[in-house]
Amino acid sequence: MNELIAKRYAKALMECSSSKELKSQLATLSALKKSLESPEVAELVASPLVSGEKKFELLVAPLKKKIDGKLYNLLHLMSEKGRLDLLPDLAEILAFELKKQSNRFEGTVEADDALEKAEIKRLEKILKHYSGAEIQLKQSDKQSDGLHVAVADLGLELSVSKSRIKADLLDFIQRAL
Repeated sequence: MNELIAKRYAKALMECSSSKELKSQLATLSALKKSLESPEVAELVASPLVSGEKKFELLVAPLKKKIDGKLYNLLHLMSEKGRLDLLPDLAEILAFELKKQSNRFEGTVEADDALEKAEIKRLEKILKHYSGAEIQLKQSDKQSDGLHVAVADLGLELSVSKSRIKADLLDFIQRAL
C-alpha cells in the first residue's frame, strides 16, 4: 500500500520537474533516506506522538535553502498527510524511474575466477542485445560455482553452475544407457 502512495508522489514530482532537477532531487531524497536509517530519526518519524509539522521542522525545514522548491513543497505536503515515512520508498521509486528513462541499469557478476574487462564488456553487449537496455556490470567479491549475472532492476538473473552442468550431463548419460 505504501509503495502505491509513494508511486503517486514520485509521479507528481516527475511530471513537474526536468530530468536535471530530478537528479538533484534524488540526491536529496537519498540523503534523507540515509538519515532515516538512524534509529533515533526513524523512531521520530514513526512516532504518532510527534505532529507532522514538528517532524517537518526537524527533518526538512533546515534544508529549505539547499533543496529544490518543488521537492520542498512535496515534502511539506507529505508531512501534512503524515507520510514522511514514505521517503525511502519515494527515493527508490524515483531512482528506478530515472534509470528507466535513461535505459541504463547496473548489475553484478559472480564467478569462481576474476573476469577480464573484455569478458565483462562482452557480457554487457550480449545483455544489451537481449534486453534492449544499456547494462553496466561490476564484478562481485562473492565466489560462485560457475557464472552468475544479476540485474535486479530488470529482474534479470542468469546462472551457469559447474555442478548443475555435471548433474545434467550424468542424468543425460544415464537416460542414454
